[in-house]
Amino acid sequence: MPKLQAKEIKLDEHEKAILTQMKNGTHTEEHLKKRSEIILRASEGESTRSISRDIKMDKGSVREWRNRYALAREELAKTEVETPKKLRGLIEKVLSDAPRPGAPSTFTAEQKACIIALACELPENIGLPFSHWSPSLLRKEAISRGIVESISDVHVGRFLKGAGVKAASSKELAES
Repeated sequence: MPKLQAKEIKLDEHEKAILTQMKNGTHTEEHLKKRSEIILRASEGESTRSISRDIKMDKGSVREWRNRYALAREELAKTEVETPKKLRGLIEKVLSDAPRPGAPSTFTAEQKACIIALACELPENIGLPFSHWSPSLLRKEAISRGIVESISDVHVGRFLKGAGVKAASSKELAES
């Protein structure tokens, strides 16, 4: 089986300074600190295995970050020449996670906010014949008001949970 070879990393002084700031920064996100350290150590010729062992990260992940940085090298060099003030932002982008797969959100932030605001109103105060909201009742009211065309009870419940709002369960309504 062929040995997987990580790309060689060469840094200029400006990049090295930015990566060192990121590695040591008190306000830098932890994943960026770790990835900056990987790139700095790789540029000093340290092996993937050694870096992996010292920072307690899988060898494949260390290799992946080395390779990703090496592939962005041309763009980084171009940015440094043309707009050096944007170099840190580009380095952060290169060392950040790629967007996750999955479908885009079906509902806008405004629709979510409207449903949450509706849940904060007392049904009695807006002329409805019940005292508490359930996800099902909220769903029906949101559709009737034209906030959304359709939505499931479960989705309404997720919005409320994310906002820290609690709707009454159907069981609680039946008991009252």
